[in-house]
Amino acid sequence: MIRVDIHSHIYERRHFADRTIEEIESTYGKTNKCHCPPDEHWEQVAQKVERAAVFAMMMNAAGLVVPNDYVHEYVRQHPEKLVGVASVDPNDPGCIEQLEHAVRNFGFRAVKLSGAYQDFNPADPCHDPLYRKAQELDIPVFWHQSTTPFAITPLRWSKPILLDEVAQRFPKLRQMICHIGHPWHTDAVMIVRKHKNVYADMSGFCIRPLRFYEALVTAIEYGVGHKILFGSDYPYVGVDDSVRALYDTSSMAERAGLPPVPKAFIEELLERDSLKVMGMD
Repeated sequence: MIRVDIHSHIYERRHFADRTIEEIESTYGKTNKCHCPPDEHWEQVAQKVERAAVFAMMMNAAGLVVPNDYVHEYVRQHPEKLVGVASVDPNDPGCIEQLEHAVRNFGFRAVKLSGAYQDFNPADPCHDPLYRKAQELDIPVFWHQSTTPFAITPLRWSKPILLDEVAQRFPKLRQMICHIGHPWHTDAVMIVRKHKNVYADMSGFCIRPLRFYEALVTAIEYGVGHKILFGSDYPYVGVDDSVRALYDTSSMAERAGLPPVPKAFIEELLERDSLKVMGMD
């Protein structure tokens, strides 16, 4: 069994604005992946791993609002298996109080933010009080610093390079670049390499096989393979499909005579206690 899925979701159709569903389907085609309630997550993720992190998503600008209390209701039923990841909107004047409530009263162990989903510049010092609070609460920040289909928000706020400035001002703050920052995976790897407390997860990236390979081999070549953590991004990619993609990537490289993605790297990735690495255990 895989040790930890560090990146998974629960939500229902009601959590999405109509325009958001339209944009998702315009980009990806008709999908049933905008409805993954807790019972499905329990079957498709929780039963396949030792422990799983489950994300709230307060992405008001993008039209996806999965409240902290919705996630808490599920997580509290299975504390031995599930870890809650809060979300707050940095544009909300009450975001610091909301984060403190989620951590102190709900027991959440991280917070999820996104420049593009939430329409803010992560590098802007005006958001430092929120980062300072996360550091004070001793929780990591998970960043969706990756591509997005939502036309309403600026893609430039998703670039991982912005997190370099955050890490410079808050070197002790643990940060996670989700999806290895694709398509800017090289920048993401450089930031992971540069900053001791910045990591990346592989979640959702494996559906782009060539770029996924490039990201993994770049991390290995730059000596930070141990800072890449396993995540599925369920329901967009399942746990089984994510594991299969890792081994397929290794086989593809071997057949093509490309720099390897060693089997030992994959096994270590799947066995890594990512919650401990991120201080969420």
